Amino acid sequence: MADLSKLVSQLSELTVLEATQLSEMLRSRLEVRSKAKTGLSFYEGKVCDAMVRRLEDREQQTRTGLRWPEQENHQFPVELAFMLGSQLYALEHTGIEPFEGHVRMEAQRQRLFEPITDAIKDSLGTEALFELHLPLNALDGRKAAELSVIQRAVIDWVKATAPTIPKRPYPDYKGNRLGPAKVANVPFDLSLFRFEPAIVPGRHFQIKHTVENIEKLRTDRMRAVVNKKFPKLAAWKTNNGAKSILVLEQNDIQLTNASIVTDIYLPLAKARTDRPDETYLVASCMNPWWMWPILVGDRSYYDYAQTDEKS
Repeated sequence: MADLSKLVSQLSELTVLEATQLSEMLRSRLEVRSKAKTGLSFYEGKVCDAMVRRLEDREQQTRTGLRWPEQENHQFPVELAFMLGSQLYALEHTGIEPFEGHVRMEAQRQRLFEPITDAIKDSLGTEALFELHLPLNALDGRKAAELSVIQRAVIDWVKATAPTIPKRPYPDYKGNRLGPAKVANVPFDLSLFRFEPAIVPGRHFQIKHTVENIEKLRTDRMRAVVNKKFPKLAAWKTNNGAKSILVLEQNDIQLTNASIVTDIYLPLAKARTDRPDETYLVASCMNPWWMWPILVGDRSYYDYAQTDEKS
């Protein structure tokens, strides 16, 4: 305490100029630390608030009795509990991590992948999103001349192939696919998907990186979510009559989208009697954020995709 009192006294004696200089120094240090952080961020508080606002709009009720059971050291510590009218809600959030190696790949994106994206992104029209699938690390460690040849071959193949991929009958975001295809001067297989309408407004071409054994990794990741989150929500439903809400947050667009999450989640959730009443996916990596219903009652994302109905 004596040291703290001494520090407060010293700070109070600073001139305006000295205080300004100290503030700028501390700010610059914080910015350096922030830039040094790796990985992608999740937005738990903002995502939960967005979900509550969506429920308020649907139910035409305003939240009351907002609680944070984790801070209360509750036996079943969900993120939020609140009332909409006479109905209690229990809400739980979890982030879906991107694949291992994503940060390193993002650091290399400008040199390896931007020449491909820049050459293609404005040449495929505006009606659909075309997504090129490449093996993760396929371009790592290649010399400049070899890399340039591969990039040129990929660009030419995508431009020639994209117009030949047919449309799907309705926007389920599974996409129509061509490939895997072997392409001259490209030492790995390529696949090209057409999504219509574009998943991300204004984006008509993107590259996604495939990972070996990704289906098992996805399933293992989702099973861990189910095992951790379902019992907490089920306890609130059983003990307090709460309507249970699970919000999944994705912060990458490389290997995560609504149809992939649905395909992995549905078999796991429907095999259990303690599944939440409603499960949603929020993409905080998009601007603006997007939200999809994954499973609401017995209706899945695919059921909603074929209608204009809101969940």
